[in-house]
Amino acid sequence: MKLDRQFSFDNFISADAELIVASLRSLVSGDGESQLGLWGGPGSGKSHLLNASAEFARRQGVVLQIYDAAQLLCCEASEFESYGDCEVLAIDNLDAVAGNAAWEALFYQAINRCRDGDYRFVFSLGKKPTDLTVGLEDLRSRLQWGLMLQLPANGDAEVREILRRRAALLGFELGGEVIAYLMARYPRDLSAQMAILRLLDGASLSQQRRITIPLVRQALGERFDAIKDPPANPAGGHNR
Repeated sequence: MKLDRQFSFDNFISADAELIVASLRSLVSGDGESQLGLWGGPGSGKSHLLNASAEFARRQGVVLQIYDAAQLLCCEASEFESYGDCEVLAIDNLDAVAGNAAWEALFYQAINRCRDGDYRFVFSLGKKPTDLTVGLEDLRSRLQWGLMLQLPANGDAEVREILRRRAALLGFELGGEVIAYLMARYPRDLSAQMAILRLLDGASLSQQRRITIPLVRQALGERFDAIKDPPANPAGGHNR
């Protein structure tokens, strides 16, 4: 999995950030849970937290291997032989292997190895384990052996703050008016807004202009032309 070192525990924003970050720090350091699962919908921060765990492990001198389960499906489970040569095994999108007998069996054994003390195990899911459609029921039960933490959906206030901080990490300032415009005119889910930020960053650099609403209109008009302005609220209020 490609590691993005711009993601850290310090810039993870959530109502439950303190508990989630403390639990992950403890697992990586070896003084907390040996198995920890994160689950939540798109944009809840699962990949951010696993990247942040990897960066924290690097700074602590802890050997952590990180993989995206959706990418692992491109190869045979039998080829995945060196995954245990680490102190912490991190798997993003683990639910991607649901229904694949070979990969389900491999991660069943991976959790057994975690229980035997071979390494610590942290993973993410798009839904809670009880809602997964798996062929190997023992895998479902083992996913629930450790601590399971739900990542709450971000509200508008959290998304605005995430946009502001992510822009700062990319090296530019995103003003309040621009953020309000993006939230009103384009999809509010975090993955879409992150894609928009990358486009704006490129437009700002290529044109040597700061990011303003006119630049947003110019840069996004060509690439997001399928996204229309939100329809008027029939009750007369603001769209949310």
